[in-house]
Amino acid sequence: MTALPKLSPPVEPARLWPEKAVFMARTDLERLRLLGVGPANLDSITLHMLGVLGTRPTVRHRSGVTDEILTFLQDAGLMIAEDIRIYDSAEEAEAIADSLAAEGRPLFWPYPLRRGRFHESAHLVRTGLWGRLNSKAFLAEIAPARALAPRRIVPTATLGARLDHPVVVKAGGEEATGWGGTVRFCDTLERLLEVKAEFLSREISTCVVEQELPVERCWCANLAISEAGVVYLGAAEQMFSAPGCQSGSIIDPNTPLPPEGVDLAVEIGEAARAMGFIGVVGLDIGRIADGRLIVFDPNFRFNACTQQILLHHAATKRAGLTVSRSVVADVPLSVRSLIKRLQSAVEDGWFVPTRIVDRSILSNEKGKSILNGFVLGADRLDAEKNARLLDLLIS
Repeated sequence: MTALPKLSPPVEPARLWPEKAVFMARTDLERLRLLGVGPANLDSITLHMLGVLGTRPTVRHRSGVTDEILTFLQDAGLMIAEDIRIYDSAEEAEAIADSLAAEGRPLFWPYPLRRGRFHESAHLVRTGLWGRLNSKAFLAEIAPARALAPRRIVPTATLGARLDHPVVVKAGGEEATGWGGTVRFCDTLERLLEVKAEFLSREISTCVVEQELPVERCWCANLAISEAGVVYLGAAEQMFSAPGCQSGSIIDPNTPLPPEGVDLAVEIGEAARAMGFIGVVGLDIGRIADGRLIVFDPNFRFNACTQQILLHHAATKRAGLTVSRSVVADVPLSVRSLIKRLQSAVEDGWFVPTRIVDRSILSNEKGKSILNGFVLGADRLDAEKNARLLDLLIS
């Protein structure tokens, strides 16, 4: 494939995380128990954010950084210049992290590493601070009251006494959550009791119960927080398949996060910076029917939309298009076959791949792959059409 012009993010990688920091994401299932993931996810999580991390060391599983995959992603325009340290086992990943931490390089990650495995001084962000900031129960401590839904924090065991109006129930502890895995919409008492039983069975002892609000649009606003200040990176509008269940992200210049939403995100970012947080953040901010902006969830880590946000401007400018829409798919094709089918879409400029994972290496599923990226379009309808076309290409 002919190499395409490079996609340069709008901020330097050193503005996202300190230049000497190391991306090390290999953890264990105990730390991710509320995400509902399996063993293969522990390694696939290490393969995000290619092309936006500069030249820093990164610890990545072999399944997403083969020569074939990296060549294709670089030809597609990703600026992959990392010092990639490849591992095959969890023990290897942690040994690599040990050696880098010994050089005085702090580790950063989207989810906490194996409990007790590394000294707190090895992390860019203390695990206790990370847990506190990511707790939905703690949100009221860093977000202004005007930007919160009516809410109460209760023991899970007390749910179900009554239900006067529809609510959204969320896990309230400090364990890692995401992807709507511990967010439940309840419009009947029966449903609330079902959620109570489910959460108790999952050992979720505390819940945030929020009044359901008429949300018109919701965005994930991304920030980069450093000792020097807070930088707004952009926002992606969230798409939902059901209340609280996100199905993807779209960036459309005709429906941006309002300026007051940007100010709100930066205000929260400054509160977290004062507590010592450094790194990338995504805040879910919705606009309700009366025009108010409400913060629904804190995500003090990079988000599924972060790479799309960082590459959107360069990708749309390169293609002469305006809208981007995320893509994630389990593909019934080998990496070689998948790359062959994607070449025309990439060369024509309407698809940007950001992650390809060889399942035969990841989990011994021969002839299968994982694909992440985003399609581009002249408008939302055109992006939707290209999303369908891509689905046909890789089916």
